[in-house]
Parts: sequence; structure tokens; C-alpha cells
Amino acid sequence: MPNNILDVDESIIRKNLLLPERQNENDQLDNLIKTIEGENIPSIIFRPTPGICIKARTDNNEKVFINLCHTTDIPPPEDISDEKFYAMLDEEPPSWCIPMSVGHERFESSKDGTKCLTYDIAINTNYFKKIQSQKHFLTFTILTIISAIESKHDKNINSNNYVVLKNRKVTGTLHDHRVQKREVKKPIIQKPLIEEIEEKIIDKNKNKNIYESKLNSNCSKVIDDPKYVILLKNSLDNKKDKKLIGFFKLPNQCCVNDVDVNVNDDRIVVEAIGFNYLVDIFVPYFIKPEKVVATMESNFQILRLEMPVVPQ
Repeated sequence: MPNNILDVDESIIRKNLLLPERQNENDQLDNLIKTIEGENIPSIIFRPTPGICIKARTDNNEKVFINLCHTTDIPPPEDISDEKFYAMLDEEPPSWCIPMSVGHERFESSKDGTKCLTYDIAINTNYFKKIQSQKHFLTFTILTIISAIESKHDKNINSNNYVVLKNRKVTGTLHDHRVQKREVKKPIIQKPLIEEIEEKIIDKNKNKNIYESKLNSNCSKVIDDPKYVILLKNSLDNKKDKKLIGFFKLPNQCCVNDVDVNVNDDRIVVEAIGFNYLVDIFVPYFIKPEKVVATMESNFQILRLEMPVVPQ
């Protein structure tokens, strides 16, 4: 049986993996993203136009606002007839999808001052006009959007009791979206169909504590060359407090449930068996495994690990 443990010289680790402590973390993430995605991929930045506001609740009874907005910078879905629409609902997999940009998670104040989860979802302007007059398309679109938010932000939203607010087009202030200019992908997941145009706004607030936990998604591509970087960061308050921050580029179509993460005192293992993806490294620091925090930057397929280390 082949040995997956990598024998790495510590000096090489220090030189190539652990970047200088004063290096700016965000600059390193930007550099990693440029390396992974290439600097020549065209993209556009836009601020969508308010459309309708939807109120729903999570399974924990948290109030959720969804700003369904629109822009001409996102392509429309194929213009299909009612007959084809109803036939499509029985297809496996369905042959029709809705291009959309799913914004990052944030909190906005409701009328009573309560901070509520809020998401901006942008679709094409002409398609937005269509669903205003054809309620079956509107219902399907809202259910698809709820499914997209659940998938991207790991939420469970009650799709049976949502309300389209009559006198409000938006909750809070709409944020800018940045998306790649590319052709709309063919559907690869089961209904409701979701086609998200990658947005390059990273939500750095959504963290999940894990230790030997399983992170999620569907599959399909093989990557033999994992890309990652590990930073060493000092605390501003206490120079003795340090942590390693790792960024791991996951394969396309790979999300939370496909990934196994195991961290012990001096070893980090990130594995997605279904994608032939493995990073298995030793580091010259003693990690505190019980305090490891993981964040999935789903816009870039990047797993972020924050790993406090024992002072040396």
C-alpha cells in the first residue's frame, strides 16, 4: 500500500510554505487566486437594480431577507414555452437553468431593528420582467434561489412559507457583484437547477469550527496538482500568540461534504477522495487541533484553515 505521508525537510517548509511573518495575508490570498484562476480571465463589476424582496425563515426560525435584483450584465436563461417548462420539471437531469449571481451573506436591520440574514441574488433584467407576469416561473425561480443559498451558505431555509413583500424592493443596501464573463454552463446537478456565475467577493465572516470533520458537494473533475499556501501570522496583541493560516484550492465542483480535513499536532491532511485530491504535510510548529477553524471560500473553491500554534 503506497505511503501518502510526505517526507519534507523542515528548512524547505520554512522557506517555501511558511511565508515571512510580516507578509500581508490578504496579498497572499490574492496572489494564490491569481495563480489559480489566471489573471487574464475577463470579469465585470456591477451593482444590480432592486427588484423584489422575499422574507423567509431558517429551520431555526431565523428571519431571512432575499433581495432578488436584476442586471443586464448577467445572461438570460433560454426563453422556453410553458409546455417545455412543465416538461422540464420531469427531466433527470433537467435541461434548463437560470444564470444568477449569489451574493455573500451579511446582516441587515429589519423594521424592528433586529439584525437579519440577508442575501442579494442577481438575475437577468429581461428574465426578471418575465417572471413578474408569469407566476409559475417566479415560483420556480424563488425555489431555485433558496436552494442556491442553502447550497452556498450551508443554511436550511423553509421554502414553503416564504413571503414576497408588497411594499419593499430591497432590504439594506445592494452590494457590488463581480462575475466572470463566460458562457453559461450546462446543468450538472439535479433540480432545482442552479447556475451561479462566480462572484469574487469573499465572505470572511462565515466560519465553522472543525477538527477531523467532513466538509460538502457533488463531483466530477480530477486534479493531480493541489495548490495551497500556508502563512505564519503573529497576534497584534500578544507576539507570543501565533497561528498558521492555510489556503487550499479545491477541485472545481468540490464543496463541503466531499472534503476530509484532519489536523493534529504537526500534520495537516486535506483530502477529497472522489477528486483524487490530497495535501498531506508536516509543519515545524505544534498546532492546537481543538482550536482549528475552517472557512469555505466557495466563490473560489478555496478552503481556509486557521490553526493556532503553541508558543515556542
